[in-house]
Amino acid sequence: MGAPNVLNKVGRLRAAMPRVDVIAYAPTEVLEEHDVTVGRARELVEKYPVTWVDIVDPGGRTLEELETLFGFHPLALEDSVNQDLVPKFETYDDVVFVVARLIVWAEEIETDQLSMFISRKFVVTLHEKVFPQLEDVRIRLRKRMPKMMKSGADYLAYTILDVVVDSYSPHLDRFQDIVDRLEGEIVGNPTGTGISKIHDVRKDITLLRNALRPQRDVLGNLSRLELPVFKKETRNYIRDVQDHMIRALDTLDTLREISTSLMEVQATLSDIQLNEIIKVLTVLFTVTLPLTIVTSAFGMNVLFPGFNQPEGLVSALILMFVPTIALLLWLRRKGWL
Repeated sequence: MGAPNVLNKVGRLRAAMPRVDVIAYAPTEVLEEHDVTVGRARELVEKYPVTWVDIVDPGGRTLEELETLFGFHPLALEDSVNQDLVPKFETYDDVVFVVARLIVWAEEIETDQLSMFISRKFVVTLHEKVFPQLEDVRIRLRKRMPKMMKSGADYLAYTILDVVVDSYSPHLDRFQDIVDRLEGEIVGNPTGTGISKIHDVRKDITLLRNALRPQRDVLGNLSRLELPVFKKETRNYIRDVQDHMIRALDTLDTLREISTSLMEVQATLSDIQLNEIIKVLTVLFTVTLPLTIVTSAFGMNVLFPGFNQPEGLVSALILMFVPTIALLLWLRRKGWL
């Protein structure tokens, strides 16, 4: 009975072990190592002009080594594993700490935190999950793109932020497709059943917008302030990332407005359809009213002229159908039929 529990604990520990990947490069050389120690990463920082240390699911020991070997501030390290922070940046001596958020869309849409420590010679990224978006940066380094090879760690940080913001586009396009599909469903089936779907989409858009909006200000400050880590040329590149961020937020605002309008359209179409139903029922009641009155009157067990005679039947039929036809002609003339 004890063996399975031990195996489960070992499995959980292995799954929780942090992974440290390093790419160190110079203008003519690129070195990539996987699953190394923080100590090895620090050695490469001392040997190469620029080093990128990417850490997935950092644990307590990893954070302690980062504090000891890299000199990161304990408060920044605590924030790096918080996972619920809004985008921000802080400076600690010669290190800039940046928190960005990426969009993750599996069963539900949400945002995950990417923490960055930026110095003159290195960039350290920490995140809880594996982000496929960062593979684009690795590919550029493997291809030895001249601009990255000749630039410093600040340009590497810009590239990572640029990839993060550009990764929003597919998710925004997916939102646009959902909104367009809901618009078609609303027009094709205006029964009011689509309101809950529209509400869910609008809620997701609002949550996403609120999570990403502070990132615009972070990029603006990084591009405007004269921080010792970022060169003036790199700040111009970051300004371009800020423009992309603004466009992404504008798209989210537009989608939110469209979803709000769709809710109003859905409610209006539902009311129109309900009014049409009430109109039809009203016309049916009005048309059948003479029939109901005459049959009720002639159906009473009392004597009346023509009782049990053919003349009585003819009179009843005339009293039923003449007013009914007259009502139909009048309703048609009014345009209600």
